[in-house]
Amino acid sequence: RTIRSGKAKGTLIGGNLTLICSLMGTPYEPDTRGKILFIEEVGEEPYRIDRMLIQLKLAGKIDQAAGLIIGECSGCAPREFKPGFESTFSLNEVLENLLSSLSIPVFSGLLIGHTDDQATIPVGVEAEMDADACSLTILQSGVM
Repeated sequence: RTIRSGKAKGTLIGGNLTLICSLMGTPYEPDTRGKILFIEEVGEEPYRIDRMLIQLKLAGKIDQAAGLIIGECSGCAPREFKPGFESTFSLNEVLENLLSSLSIPVFSGLLIGHTDDQATIPVGVEAEMDADACSLTILQSGVM
């Protein structure tokens, strides 16, 4: 699903959103400048994904990226509980609300992450993304 139209080219960097956020403030914090950032998640509720994306946004990690791809977020729906408010946002609403105003291309739904039919993404290679076509093209071999 296209969230923000456009194309980008850059080095692939990313992984699990929770783990990326855990690296913030450490020597292993990812450098997203001019890169295509991809993220995926498993078992986190939308409000938690919202919090983690806001953390990356406030740290400049999203705005510095050339593009953003959201992979599969399996088991990331609101859970059964009695919140202090009538309803909660779905994951798609969180992504739309937070990412649609970015100045970089963004799409979601790439089959990466904790799924049975996942694609393997070679971190550190050049790639091109097209948010309108919801496609990622690997431009460089993942192995030498």
